[in-house]
Amino acid sequence: MLNFRLLRAIFNGSGLGHATVLFCCAFVACAALLALFEPGISGIGDALWCCFETVSTIGFGDILVQTALGRTVVVILSVTSIFFLAVLTAFVVNYCSEAMRARRDQSIALFVDRLEHLPDLSTAELEELSNQVKELRKRRA
Repeated sequence: MLNFRLLRAIFNGSGLGHATVLFCCAFVACAALLALFEPGISGIGDALWCCFETVSTIGFGDILVQTALGRTVVVILSVTSIFFLAVLTAFVVNYCSEAMRARRDQSIALFVDRLEHLPDLSTAELEELSNQVKELRKRRA
């Protein structure tokens, strides 16, 4: 289950928001340049499709750039997208790590709370706590 508070904190802290805005601006700017200066591209729709093929590395080949400017734009967009996708991947990994750490910390806090209230626990709860301790020892061994 997604923790949106954690997701937003990592998103804002990692700078992914700024990177996403910059990447989208570069994507649209490249599409506009291709639409304006590339003779094989007939409009912004084709230019956006060409940019999508470049970014996703699909490269169907149905729209080809022919001029030096068009090829330069596609290369710049390709390199930019490689870095953006790397940052996006790092964001996903960071989110998963933070979510696992949060769950672990919550489990530890609950465990410590039960230890602090040891005299108040029933026999069944004490037995469960004992089993948890045994399981932790097995994992560490």
